[in-house]
Amino acid sequence: MGGWGRRLMLIDPAGKVLPCHAAGVIPGIEFESVSNHSLEWIWRESSAFRRFRGEEWMPEPCRSCERRTEDFGGCRCQAFLLTGNAEATDPACSLAPAHSIVEAAVREANSGAAASSQPVSSSLPSQFNQQATALWEYRLNPE
Repeated sequence: MGGWGRRLMLIDPAGKVLPCHAAGVIPGIEFESVSNHSLEWIWRESSAFRRFRGEEWMPEPCRSCERRTEDFGGCRCQAFLLTGNAEATDPACSLAPAHSIVEAAVREANSGAAASSQPVSSSLPSQFNQQATALWEYRLNPE
């Protein structure tokens, strides 16, 4: 997507302005409305759009990675949904401390367990699993 709040903004039906289609799943971030502020102000000044811009927010290994200006630390929504922490290194990255979550999901999907129409079970930490399942459910063969 080109990094949080760097290239894209979306306006939901209620007028909330988001840096991506899924950003609303991250708790604790208040997205401004076009009813209260101009798009320019939201883009330049809102704390939500500024939250993950630049490199200052990045944890290791992102902060010292040579790809940080290309992938911007990965997807914040995916990091949140998989680890419970939007500031975590995106688990899709092979350098991420939580990359084992993605590896386990790929193994499970490739094991044949995904052939049913039931949701693929999650390898998320147990305290977060229930919350994430309520937010998003992934099916390989939706009906």
